Amino acid sequence: MNHRERFFTALDLKEPDFVPITDLALDPPIVEAVLGKKLDRTVLTMAGGSDSWQSSIDYRLSLFEACKKLDFDAVAALSDYSLTTKSYKPKYIDDKRYIDHWGRIMQTSKESKTTYFVGGIVNTPEDLDRYEPPDPFHPDIVEMMQKTIKRIRGEDIVIMAQCHSGWHMAFQVRGGVDKLSIDFYKNPSFAHKLFDKISKTCQGFAKSLIEAGIDVLFVTDDYADNKAPMMNPRLFREYELPRLKEIVNIAKKHGIPLIKHSDGNLYPILDDIVNSGISGLHPIEPGIMNLKDVKERYGSRICLAGNVDCRLVLPFGDEETVRKDVRRCIDEAAKGGGYILTSSNSLHANVKVENVYTMVDEARKYGKYPLHKA
Repeated sequence: MNHRERFFTALDLKEPDFVPITDLALDPPIVEAVLGKKLDRTVLTMAGGSDSWQSSIDYRLSLFEACKKLDFDAVAALSDYSLTTKSYKPKYIDDKRYIDHWGRIMQTSKESKTTYFVGGIVNTPEDLDRYEPPDPFHPDIVEMMQKTIKRIRGEDIVIMAQCHSGWHMAFQVRGGVDKLSIDFYKNPSFAHKLFDKISKTCQGFAKSLIEAGIDVLFVTDDYADNKAPMMNPRLFREYELPRLKEIVNIAKKHGIPLIKHSDGNLYPILDDIVNSGISGLHPIEPGIMNLKDVKERYGSRICLAGNVDCRLVLPFGDEETVRKDVRRCIDEAAKGGGYILTSSNSLHANVKVENVYTMVDEARKYGKYPLHKA
């Protein structure tokens, strides 16, 4: 099989020739190490740069080249984090913090080699009235999608796109899970209005990405920490689940598979997520959820993607530790097909690049169908 056939066979819950391999994201240091060249480090989280629009395209194409070199079967070639206009400039609050195009307050960190969310701009009803999220159909955004996909289309690789359904961007624009959680109880009309504004934009991005020609949607709102979902199941079903279902319906209408990502302990809402109609689930976080258990319970309905440990194994493990964890994943989830090997979140800046190559090598050896007996 070629890469595309292999990936879609697994998504169809069948056995391909080998277990497919991909990842949700590769941070710039990983891309740099794979390609052996320096990149503009600001583009991943839209911290600026001399030309953020073109730099973002250049980075996504570099990411594609890295995935090809790693022998991945799919690439997350586009992301609603970095789709923006030619005139976009971050509004810096100080030398480390800035407001991005979604209205999130982000902080740069040279020490951790990344940029992370620390606040949001919607604090009052008046702020919400004024708030304008990105326009997913803006000509510059559409052009960015088209330029990126034009370069990749025709290559033997599946084109995935990262987007959101509502929850993730809503709590970040609001300034934190704590603030939005209080809104659920004290000001539900405000919370619903915020969710409506954000989710309609997310749905627009899903439609725009599909129209641009992507193959798979990767919806990446995180619902849980390592103990439980960040909102109780009743509130999840009231606020977020209808938005997730809408994104699923958009994908299905256009014949596009949708893989749902969320870290953490999803067990209290896992039935709801699976019943929403998703095609796949990522990453079934190790140490929090059990890959074998989820395979046994849901493997006849959804494809599973995961979950080589990127918290300890990929950053700190030796070669044999990485190979052992890859074999664990394949033993627990690959039987009968319907499984894609990825890390347990992403190939972040602190992962050792040699361990990424080891992960791929072991998957190609141990993940050949018919599989080794566990």
